[in-house]
Amino acid sequence: MVSFTKVEGISRYAQIREALRQEINAKRLLPGQKLPSEDELAAQFGVSRMTVRQGISDLLDEGLLYRKHGVGTFIAQPQIARDHSRLSNFFESSLANHVEAAMRVLVSEILPAKLKIGKALALEEGDLVIHIKTLRSANGIPVTVHDAYVPYKLFPRLLKEDLVSHHIWDYMGQYGYPVKRAVQRLEAREADEKLSKLLGIEAGAPTLYKERTVYAEDGTPVEFTYCYNRGDRYSLTVTLSR
Repeated sequence: MVSFTKVEGISRYAQIREALRQEINAKRLLPGQKLPSEDELAAQFGVSRMTVRQGISDLLDEGLLYRKHGVGTFIAQPQIARDHSRLSNFFESSLANHVEAAMRVLVSEILPAKLKIGKALALEEGDLVIHIKTLRSANGIPVTVHDAYVPYKLFPRLLKEDLVSHHIWDYMGQYGYPVKRAVQRLEAREADEKLSKLLGIEAGAPTLYKERTVYAEDGTPVEFTYCYNRGDRYSLTVTLSR
């Protein structure tokens, strides 16, 4: 049962909204758990069903709750909200969102660069690159498949480093190429069968696809990445001005 104390001067629906938010933040209401019906909450809070609906509506808009038509309202899994007005990595964004991040290495190898990857990294086609493919999870839920390519000649010992506990950008700084900026392109794509199995979603489900080239302080391209993010677990914020 959700605790609720009426406070004079604050609308009832706002108090209900914040009471539910507190339960979610305190993990007394867990992701995937079904919320009591509007009638049940109205009886519990001693308000009208319309008042309960107003409070729930704000949390639906924020993405803290979601509805299944004909089934009910549920607690949403926390999203990774990436602020694309600054360059940050997955672990930094997870920490900012109070999300427990984890990473599993799927592929780590050295191979010849294909044409597109070579151009992005200022290499010749066939030059050696380090390929690191990882599956990233937030609170135990897979959210991102990250397919990175790094110039072997700049970071020849990278595969001997701890690629699970530390982000590769940390090692780039140690090698004398601290990461400074990136150029990226984003688009919506449907998950194919292989990707859907990795992310635990249905084939054809929406993903946010990203191609990104990362540059060091001196302008050297140090990483080219293909990235697939679950559409239901990932959001981005971009700051615009004129």
